[in-house]
Amino acid sequence: MYHSVSGTGQRDDLTVDAGQLEAQFRYLRTHGYTTISFSDLIAATEGEGTLPEKAVLITFDDGFRNNYEIAYPLACQYRIRINLFVVPDFIHKGEYHGIPCLTAEEINKMDPDLVEIGLHSFDHRNYAGLGSFRLASDMELSMVALKAMEIAYQPCFAYPYANYNKNDLAKQQAMFSILNKHDVRYAFKVGDRLNKMPFKGNMFLLKRLTVNGNYSMMQFKLMLLGFIRITQRLERILK
Repeated sequence: MYHSVSGTGQRDDLTVDAGQLEAQFRYLRTHGYTTISFSDLIAATEGEGTLPEKAVLITFDDGFRNNYEIAYPLACQYRIRINLFVVPDFIHKGEYHGIPCLTAEEINKMDPDLVEIGLHSFDHRNYAGLGSFRLASDMELSMVALKAMEIAYQPCFAYPYANYNKNDLAKQQAMFSILNKHDVRYAFKVGDRLNKMPFKGNMFLLKRLTVNGNYSMMQFKLMLLGFIRITQRLERILK
């Protein structure tokens, strides 16, 4: 899971720089990993295809313009598939927290063989604070808005702020019912753990590995193997 990409060397919890992203893409390409799209995942888990042993689903949340200006050219260069969870309200406003966001034209310019779009709510509200009616309305608004902009999307969803009502099972089940009603196949949170194939858990609670801009290349490699939590614990102990 990525968010923003910097062309100025900025790195933080949600931002990687261009050189860092290129090194990571190059590592994936040269070490036997195969990047997949949302549609590849759906086909494989619904019996219409298979996934390679070292399959990686790369996602970018929020739809920042730097995904198009920096990440997409690197994806083209290394033939890396990327998947963008976009927010229609950010597309309309053109920015989020002062960072420029993608336009519909930019989204539709990208090669659909390399880039697929997923759902990330209509205006990035925290779903933990919404009742069932508001949740259903937001999901519908998101889909209608993308269709109105002629943006093709896959039935995959990422929770805003990664909040899926973890501690309220009743709200969580209501959320799952809404996703089912709208034919969403998979919903993604965070978790920094690998998803083992074939999936045996809840398809609406798929985990993602957070790519922190402060990670070294060694930490990125460990993350791909599912060991990043262990290294984080060790770092806290050593401090």
